Amino acid sequence: MSMQVGGLAIIHASPIPPKPTRIILAEFKKMGVKVRYLPIQAISLYLSPYGSYVSVGGKKLELRGALLRGIGFSLTLEQFFIRIGILKYLESEGVRFVNKVSSLLRTRNKLETLIALYRAGLRVPTTLATESLKRMYLGAKALGDVVLKPVMGSRGLGSVRTNDADVAFQIVKTLSSFNQPPLLQEYVEKPKRDIRAFVIGGEVVACMYRYSRGSWKTNVAQGGIGAPLNPPEEVKEMALKCLEVLELDYAGVDIAEGKEGFYVLEVNGSPDFEELSRVSGLNIAKLLAEYFLSVLKR
Repeated sequence: MSMQVGGLAIIHASPIPPKPTRIILAEFKKMGVKVRYLPIQAISLYLSPYGSYVSVGGKKLELRGALLRGIGFSLTLEQFFIRIGILKYLESEGVRFVNKVSSLLRTRNKLETLIALYRAGLRVPTTLATESLKRMYLGAKALGDVVLKPVMGSRGLGSVRTNDADVAFQIVKTLSSFNQPPLLQEYVEKPKRDIRAFVIGGEVVACMYRYSRGSWKTNVAQGGIGAPLNPPEEVKEMALKCLEVLELDYAGVDIAEGKEGFYVLEVNGSPDFEELSRVSGLNIAKLLAEYFLSVLKR
C-alpha cells in the first residue's frame, strides 16, 4: 500500500524554493501549519482502467489545497500541456488552488489579460498583436515610442523599448525566426515611476511607487526601487476590478500614471513582495498565508 503524503503545499517550477516561497513557508511554520514544497515537475499523474492517482517520488499525493506560485518561465509546449493537465486534474479532484489554475494561466498570457481588461473598460496601453512583420513595422512606425514584450514573461525580462521602427522590425524578425512573436505596445509616458498595488482577497493591502534607476524599466528585478504610497481611490478601484475580471485570489497590479490618466500595464498572478514588504512595513507573506488558510476553511 502506498504511503499517503497529504495536506497543504506550495507549488513552483524551481527545483528548490525561491526566496519569496521560503519566506511564505517560514510563516506557515510559525503558525504551526505543515506545508510542503512541491516542484511542479516532480508531480506525476497515472491513469488506468482501474483507477488514477497523482504521486510525488512514487508516493501518492493527497492535497486539500495548494498555493500555486509558478508553472515555469521558459517552457516547451509539451511541458506546458503536461503541467497544466496535471494541475487541472488535481483541481477537478477538489484541490483548492490559490490562485486557481485557469486564473493564473490567464495572467501568464499577457494578451489574454489585456483583452479581458480592455473589454471590462479598463484603460490599457495601445497594443498590437500580430505575426505579420509588415503590420508590426507599420504599427511601430505609427506609434513611435514602443515597447516590444514577450507574450509570456515577468520581471521585465525580454522587454525592449525603441523609437526606431527599423530597430523594432529587426527585433521582431529575429524573434519570429524562433517562433516567438512579441507584443507591440505604445510606451506610456510616465514620471519615471509606476505603481504596484498588491491585492489579497478583495482588499488592496499595500501599494508602492516603483522608481526606475538607470533604465526605463521600473521592475524591482531590473533595479527599480520602491517608495511608500497611499494610493488614490481610482488606483484601488482599478486594482480591485482587475482581480474581479481575472477571477484572482491575489495579485500584483502594475499601474502607470499616463497623460490621459491611469493605465493598467500588467497583472501578476504570482507576484514577489519583498520590496513592497520593506517599503510598507507589512508582513505580506503572513497575510498571504493567512488568506490561503481562510480560503480552505470556507
